[in-house]
Amino acid sequence: MRLFKTWQLPPTAFWMLLWFGLALAIRLSYLVSKPLWMDEVATVMYTLGNSSYSAPLDQVTSLDQLLTPLQPRPEATVDSTVHYLMQEDNHPPAYFAIAHLWMHLFPTVQGVASPWAARALPALFGALSAPAVYLAGWLGFRSVLAGQIGAAFMAVSPFGVAMAQEARHYSMATLLVALGLACFAVGGWSLRRARPGDVAPRPISLPLALLWVGVNALAFATHYFTVLALLAQALVLLALAIYQGRTQPKLLWQRPWRRLYGVVLGTLAACLVWLPVLLNFYGSSQSSNLAIDLNQPMRWLDPIAQTLAGLIFMVITPITHAQGALGIAAVVLSVLVLLPVLLWLMARLIQAWPLVRLTEQGRFGLFLMGGFVLAAIALFFAVTYGLAMDITRGHRYNFVFHPGVMVLLGGLLAVYWPETDVQPRSPRLPFTQQKISGRRTVQVFWIAGLVSALFVVSNLAFAKYFEPAQFVRTIQTESTHPVLIGFPASIEEKPTVIGHELLSVGWEIHRHFNPNDPNSQWTVPPRFFLWTLPSSPTVPPEETLAEMLSTMPRPFDLWFLHTGSDLGEYGCTQLSQASSGGHAYGHYECASF
Repeated sequence: MRLFKTWQLPPTAFWMLLWFGLALAIRLSYLVSKPLWMDEVATVMYTLGNSSYSAPLDQVTSLDQLLTPLQPRPEATVDSTVHYLMQEDNHPPAYFAIAHLWMHLFPTVQGVASPWAARALPALFGALSAPAVYLAGWLGFRSVLAGQIGAAFMAVSPFGVAMAQEARHYSMATLLVALGLACFAVGGWSLRRARPGDVAPRPISLPLALLWVGVNALAFATHYFTVLALLAQALVLLALAIYQGRTQPKLLWQRPWRRLYGVVLGTLAACLVWLPVLLNFYGSSQSSNLAIDLNQPMRWLDPIAQTLAGLIFMVITPITHAQGALGIAAVVLSVLVLLPVLLWLMARLIQAWPLVRLTEQGRFGLFLMGGFVLAAIALFFAVTYGLAMDITRGHRYNFVFHPGVMVLLGGLLAVYWPETDVQPRSPRLPFTQQKISGRRTVQVFWIAGLVSALFVVSNLAFAKYFEPAQFVRTIQTESTHPVLIGFPASIEEKPTVIGHELLSVGWEIHRHFNPNDPNSQWTVPPRFFLWTLPSSPTVPPEETLAEMLSTMPRPFDLWFLHTGSDLGEYGCTQLSQASSGGHAYGHYECASF
């Protein structure tokens, strides 16, 4: 007699745990090997419940004093996080509030917030996106296989890995968009008109409707651009309403549609509560970097090219960050290997489209998920060209439709998976006469994605534009006297984050060039200052600058970020004006007057 039964995971649960575990392992790999750039610094600062104004302003300070905004305070609360974020920054507070609680679970690193902890939470959200994509694919295409393949590709998506390895809120927004798509899939199928003999679809349950509204509300409270995902879903439902309304208008007033109207109204209310905040932010300097000059004809092509590149990078990427002859050779080799795979993938996706449409589940799944992706991209172009704000720049906002692309990819590639043996219609490998089965084809595409993900974690792709370590090495190499590093911080009436670029440099010095370390190569610890430039100053900023420079024993090397002005009247001679690690600077030698 057996006293204990053998417990086994259902196959679907096993594969979901596998994809989640793999996604998490990839995203946690080499997590703090890359520099923390300025936007991550700002995220960590507000997460801790600190203000960017807590660093000493308009005075020469030590490294420890400069990093005050990155030092946890026992008295800081979630309220502190929300207060300073809404006062100084341009993001909604949901992620920051959760991250505040998360950061309290980890000790500091020499008195400063743990970089690993700051990035581990986004990595966790990014890994959870894999099972969320499974739900959306399974519910959207009514196919476990489509969901599994979508989750597998989400686990190794190079774009997803890059976003999840940053101490920012994009991976949480991606997770919520994916969960919203799962709800959207159930809602869409509840509206499908039943064929004769089929069981009529039932309206979504009240708990699911409330869950859907809650997910949408939390998504918008994580990133305002999730509204584009909500609008894309609304456009698909609108197209379905127009189609059904032409043939059977009464359907639009039956329970399935009425329940959806409630979801729409609830979501709209949850978004409109943020309208005062949005009116206070947009138009500030923090959104000015999105401006695009459409008077230049070539600028019209940039968003199209960036969107295509963004779609490709969601699935596959070659090495894009390498130096020297060996690095260039690696870049060329990776392109030569992955480009045929990319072209092959595109061809197979095009061939899969009519095959998926052979079934009712496939047709409606393509309508829902394919329609969502196309509608989201169309909205991106509408914003870019209509408002002259290029939100395709930098790819980070592609989180809006990234889960949809993964779901669609799973739905299309699922038609090839049952083909385990080579068939007469099986494709040939590029540049060879050898044929390959459909299942092996999908596996090759996934392996290409895995290799691309490893490129990302190794910093060979999606490298940070700002590399403060390179800038610090330049300072050490070219300085002959004690070092003073300054940053001009403009202060506006609208929400303004100040000094986060200098803080990123200071944090990198603290992590890898700490003056307390005998091997740091500093003969004298560097000093820092934040020179504030208020919109309505009570004292001329030049007087403040002169006073700060007068407190430093001469001679010293002044490294002034984003300034190449003539400082001759302060006894400082400009030696160079250049850029290092993405940081523009002016280098001065300040000798005796």
